[in-house]
Amino acid sequence: MFAATVLALLIFYVRLRIHQRLEHLRLQDIRQKAELERALAAAQEVDQLKDDLISTVSHELRTPLTSLLGFTELMLERDFPPARQRDLLGIMHRESQRLTNLINNFLDLQSITTGQPRYHFTETQLTPLLHEAVSVFSQSDGKHEWKLSIPDALPSIRIDTERIQQVLANLVSNAVKFSPEAGTITVGAELQQAEIKVWVADQGIGIPAEALPNLFSKFFRVDNNETRTIGGTGLGLALVKEIIEAHHGQIWVESALGKGSTFFFTLPATSQSLAHGERPFAESA
Repeated sequence: MFAATVLALLIFYVRLRIHQRLEHLRLQDIRQKAELERALAAAQEVDQLKDDLISTVSHELRTPLTSLLGFTELMLERDFPPARQRDLLGIMHRESQRLTNLINNFLDLQSITTGQPRYHFTETQLTPLLHEAVSVFSQSDGKHEWKLSIPDALPSIRIDTERIQQVLANLVSNAVKFSPEAGTITVGAELQQAEIKVWVADQGIGIPAEALPNLFSKFFRVDNNETRTIGGTGLGLALVKEIIEAHHGQIWVESALGKGSTFFFTLPATSQSLAHGERPFAESA
């Protein structure tokens, strides 16, 4: 009787171990399949990114290059009066700047995609950067009314200055580009608790509601009759999002078709500045 009991327990133990082993193998198989699916999805995403990049490069880079070649050949073949030469050189300069911006976007995308973006954080004031962004674009823009809405004082922030300048330039240039019928462009900032909230608002064509969830995705562009002629790589807002998140901030947009868009982003204020009681107390337009 004792031997039978021991044998039964032994058989039960063996069966239990076999069941546990089979369950372990089943779970391991599930994990391996999940990892394989993730790797496959990542590979497909890389392939799609490559295809989108090739498509964007072939389309977006061709336009400024064609303009530069065309105007260069024109100036080499014909003699123009000084005023006309300045006009042509101005066009060539703008197309060169456009080409430079495109290449910089591609390089930034590569560094972010490979997980090696470089940031150089220093403590600085945001107000001069906002003034500079408005000054640069308002001087070259003759259609819009410009408004700067910022407090008399803002706490200092720890940022990569060049990257935040890139964010502001992208958002302000988009405001100009997507409000072709003039209107007011407002750049503003305010302190909310321990964050500085910045916004860029326009009175342009607006963004369809269905496009908002994908607006900050790489290579995404709103495709309708109004935006199709404006062009773009679909990289700018994706890079802006990466930069703001690298600063531990958030970015979002509010928009209505035919009424305009407002892009917001936040940046943490430094604890030292807040401790010294720096607070906004008056707003100027």
